[in-house]
Amino acid sequence: MSCTKMLCQQCATQWDGIWHCAACLATKRGARAGRSGVFSWIAVVLVSLFILYCGARVMVWTGALLAGMF
Repeated sequence: MSCTKMLCQQCATQWDGIWHCAACLATKRGARAGRSGVFSWIAVVLVSLFILYCGARVMVWTGALLAGMF
């Protein structure tokens, strides 16, 4: 625990193998949820744009290749 308070059985909650009071647990849950978000969405958008770009390039290349065969 980060606050080092004494806990009773009813107040304690185990998370990641460590016993926490309600205040420490709320702080840990808030810190973990706050880290993710914007950066993961930016990564998803960038990967999606890259896949779209590569797909378009393959389609243009395939069309040019097929047009040259006939």
